[in-house]
Amino acid sequence: MTMEVETIARRATTQDWCPEADTRDSIPARRNALAGLWAGRLMRMRDDTLAIYAAEVHASGTMNGSEAIVQKLWYDLNRAGVPISRDAVASKIGELHRDAMGQLSATD
Repeated sequence: MTMEVETIARRATTQDWCPEADTRDSIPARRNALAGLWAGRLMRMRDDTLAIYAAEVHASGTMNGSEAIVQKLWYDLNRAGVPISRDAVASKIGELHRDAMGQLSATD
């Protein structure tokens, strides 16, 4: 885990991490946080674990780009027993990107 991922995950464990604050100005960052929440819920994560996972996905996407997010979510979901195709994950990422754009434009 890189230093940035560790910092965000540590803040998430203490409930100091707020997707609103970390993703206020960035559509991809907001999308990644939403994607982490979506996937975590599909994997039936508890709220405390869900926040950590969303923070990890958020940080990972910031450093590695959208294709890395698709790969991570696809792998994690299938490893957790949630059968989903890479295409379905990529489609959901596109949907969440549009959601993120709408959320950020609504705050301007």
